Amino acid sequence: MTQPILRELVTDATAWKGPDLQNDTSWIYHLDAADLNELEQACATVKEAGLNWGNFTKEQFPLPGLSAKLADIDQQIRHGRGFVVIRGLPVKKYDNEQIRTLYWGLGTHLGQIISHNVKGDTMAPVTDLGLKDNDPNRRNNTTNQVLDPHTDLADVVALLCIEKAREGGMSSLASSVAIHNEIVKNHPEYLEVLYNGFYHDYRGYGPNGDPNEVTETRIPVFEFNNGRVNCAFAKKIIETGARKHGVPLTELQQAAIDYVHELAIREDMRIDMLLEPGDIQIINNYMTLHARTNYIDHDDGRKRYLLRMWINLPDSVQLSPDFAKFVRRGIPAQEKAVKETAGAAA
Repeated sequence: MTQPILRELVTDATAWKGPDLQNDTSWIYHLDAADLNELEQACATVKEAGLNWGNFTKEQFPLPGLSAKLADIDQQIRHGRGFVVIRGLPVKKYDNEQIRTLYWGLGTHLGQIISHNVKGDTMAPVTDLGLKDNDPNRRNNTTNQVLDPHTDLADVVALLCIEKAREGGMSSLASSVAIHNEIVKNHPEYLEVLYNGFYHDYRGYGPNGDPNEVTETRIPVFEFNNGRVNCAFAKKIIETGARKHGVPLTELQQAAIDYVHELAIREDMRIDMLLEPGDIQIINNYMTLHARTNYIDHDDGRKRYLLRMWINLPDSVQLSPDFAKFVRRGIPAQEKAVKETAGAAA
């Protein structure tokens, strides 16, 4: 993937830093009584039609009153800071099925909800499953450990908080465009290797289902397309991808990805937020790195519990076609995994 390298600073709203937003809450959208009533009516409509979450469209979940707010959110995700929080969904009021139906319904108005694991699931719990630490392909959304700054495999990542932890679980966001600016200013020698990219570790969810499989081509950390700086980054996946590919990272390559990671966690670059029950965090995956601190669950057995969706936006022209092949792919369902899940359910 040969792409032009942007060597100039980006000065629009996408290149924010944490302190810029310290006294700014314009990224928070509150659901009022009319919004909640409309969501509940739409939920009742799909129930009367015999439809369940996962198998209805936005046309079957009408939200005319929320349309202006959702359109503004779409613009903020695409062209603004690249993230918002929708606040005020009363999750304690609803049962599990209603929560998922309401959440799925909102998601359909953002775009196409895609698979995020080999089973073909479209809504993933983010909670501690107590899995063994020695599983090299274990995904961090199933643990209570620190989640390093990274991007996912979709245009948009949405997180609905249902239960927060007793301690910890702080969500951190950083603008990958602002990170690019810092590299241009302070370490332009890193740009070429970051634009040239790296082989990514598929961690067992690649096309062949091989736990040692890596991407066939290098995936750029940054690309410049249609006037936009886009990012695909996960330090651990780049490092394990190099090992599995059998070609160690050079000193320059390692220094470059270390610097991206360092910038993403730096206090003057990131914004931290503790998601409360009923909060929905929505981020543009290509303009925002997201991370999480470790956490401790409640003594009474309650566990931190969020629901994640990956969503691809309609009419997306942000990415070049080659870059999009990897970063918009989700994790396609694998026939073997789907059959095993069906057999277990039977």
